[in-house]
Amino acid sequence: MSTQTIGSPARRERGLGYALAGGLAVTLIAILIGGALFTWLLLAARGPAAPELLPADTQFYAALAPNAGGVVEVQQLQAALRENFGVSDPAALLAPIERRLGVSIGDHVVTWLGSEMIVAVRGFAPPAGASPDATALLRDGEVIWLFGSKNDPQAEGFLQEHRAAREAAGERIVTREVGETTIYIAEGEDPGPLTAFALIDHYVVFSNRPEALVAMTLAEGGAGSLATVPGFERFREQLVPGRPGAVYTDGSAAAEAARAALRELLQGL
Repeated sequence: MSTQTIGSPARRERGLGYALAGGLAVTLIAILIGGALFTWLLLAARGPAAPELLPADTQFYAALAPNAGGVVEVQQLQAALRENFGVSDPAALLAPIERRLGVSIGDHVVTWLGSEMIVAVRGFAPPAGASPDATALLRDGEVIWLFGSKNDPQAEGFLQEHRAAREAAGERIVTREVGETTIYIAEGEDPGPLTAFALIDHYVVFSNRPEALVAMTLAEGGAGSLATVPGFERFREQLVPGRPGAVYTDGSAAAEAARAALRELLQGL
C-alpha cells in the first residue's frame, strides 16, 4: 500500500519529463530537417555561385560584397569603384551606362538587380613594356560582367528591352541557343564590353566575347572552376557584409595590367 502511494507519483513525474524531452527532441529534429531542406531548396533554386561558372585560369576578379537584403547599396558600390579601380567620381558613370544600356536603370534594372556584382578577366597578355589600355583588353582578353538577378523574369525583360534599344540604334543582334540559355550577340562591330549578353544561372552577364558566355552556360563547377583555386578560397573570406568589396588576382603582372585597363574602360564609358 505504501509503495503505491509513494512510488506512483514519482513514476508519473518521470513519465511526463520523458514525454516532454521526447517532444522537444522531435521538434528540434523537425526544425533541423526543415531548415536543411529549406537551405537545400534555396541553393538548388539559386544555382551555382559566380566562381563556379568561371574557369580556374581567371586572372582578375573584383566583387561587391553581397548583403543579406540583396539590395544594392549605392555608397558601397561607389566605395568599391574608388578603392578597387580608382574611379574618382563613380556617380558620373550613371549617365554613360544608361546610354549604353539604352534603358532607364531605375525602370528596367533596379527591379531585378541583386547586390552581387562582379567583373572578371582572363586570357589577357599585354606585350612587355606596353601600356595596357581598354582597347587592347577588349581586343585580346576576355572580360565578363556578372550582375546577380533576384527576379529572373524581370531580368529577361530587361535583356529584351536592351536588345530592342540597340537594334533601334542600328545594331544587328543575333541569338545562339546553348541548352536552355539564349545568348545575344552583336555582329559586325569591334569587341565591346556589351558585345554578348545573356541570363545565366540567375546572373545577367555581359562580355566582349560570346565564347565566354557559352563556356559559362556549360560550366559544371568542377575542378576546373575558379571556386576550387586555393588562393581564391582565402579571397572569398574577405567578402563579408560591411565591406565595399574585394579584388582577387592570380598574382601576375597581366592581372594588374587588366585592372589598369578596366579603370580606363570605366572612365571612358
